[in-house]
Amino acid sequence: MLEEQAYTGLRVLDMSQGVAGPYCAALLALQGAEVVKVEPPGGDWIRVMGGGEGGMTPLAVASNLGKRSLCIDARKPPGRAAIERLAAQADVLVENFRPGVMARLRLDAASLCTRHPGLVYLSISGFGASGPWVDKPGTDSVLQAYTGLAMLNREADGRPRRIGMLVPDTVSALYATQALGAALYARSRTGRGRHVRISLAECCAAFQAAPLYESALFAGRQAPPTAVPSGVFRTQDGFITLLVLRQDMWERLCTALGRDGWRGDPDYRDNPARGRNAAALNAAIAEQLAQQPSAHWIATLEAADVLCAEVQDYAQFRDHPQMRHQGTFGRLAQPPYEPLPMPYLPGTPRGGPIPPAPATGQHTRAVLHDIGYAADEIAALEQDGIAVQG
Repeated sequence: MLEEQAYTGLRVLDMSQGVAGPYCAALLALQGAEVVKVEPPGGDWIRVMGGGEGGMTPLAVASNLGKRSLCIDARKPPGRAAIERLAAQADVLVENFRPGVMARLRLDAASLCTRHPGLVYLSISGFGASGPWVDKPGTDSVLQAYTGLAMLNREADGRPRRIGMLVPDTVSALYATQALGAALYARSRTGRGRHVRISLAECCAAFQAAPLYESALFAGRQAPPTAVPSGVFRTQDGFITLLVLRQDMWERLCTALGRDGWRGDPDYRDNPARGRNAAALNAAIAEQLAQQPSAHWIATLEAADVLCAEVQDYAQFRDHPQMRHQGTFGRLAQPPYEPLPMPYLPGTPRGGPIPPAPATGQHTRAVLHDIGYAADEIAALEQDGIAVQG
């Protein structure tokens, strides 16, 4: 028998849009929480970002697994009244609007937490709740440029390069979930909720703690490389990554490559020396690795206990024997598509179904019924365009 999930019985009101807030709420849902996603009549804007049918883009699906969707216009008093009823029953509220938006709706933390002192209210912003950039939109590309991520990922010629996924939003969702867990643990002792505020900018800073500290420690001079040799190298039929961490691993690499003469070379005697001569060393290794296919080098390097891996695409990763053995991917039956692989949330049971993401307003009538609305009241909200059943 499976253990009860950690957040079973937790009620979450997800008013956020995009990825950071919704993915945070999805992580709670995948651990048992009852999550109601509130969407405006036009739907969450993430539903039109990328390909897909019926608003079910990959980003919308992955960020909203396991939720119910209520489509309602919070700008109008009857819609706001419905959300206030939901908030009165919620343990957690998640929002990621620009500072001031929730106050204009009278759904801000100061208003709701006063009436519901046990509520844990999470606000996610781009750059914080105050300051000269308080109103600046915080998109992924903006945050990658602003926080140094694009520079950290720069090309060989120094040109900054955006990482090809939504790193700021994703890591912010993870930090937000951690902060909510801490706030809920505190509530279990005190009975009181709190207003948790995080920004994408500070989450990107925390995520890059080591390189940011390194940049300050070695300000004005070149920081020594972590390990040499290291990098992605082309082989005869693909690419592998290779990394040497310790001196004994370096010596084993020399033997594996048939380069025992490098052991006594003063240019390569230790990691600092190899760091000073990294370009020449990496070039020599690159030339040698290009002469044989990836499978040859993986077998050779693994036999020598040297850190290495073949560079794979997503299909190879999903189909790898280790991932199949671990049961990392389940099958997601997500309308309107055929079942497709989706990774399980780490730390949760494997083998069971992964709950799908809802269509816009898929559960509007059911949610309104659950919070006490009669059928004629729900029909009136739909007639006035305030509530939309998907």
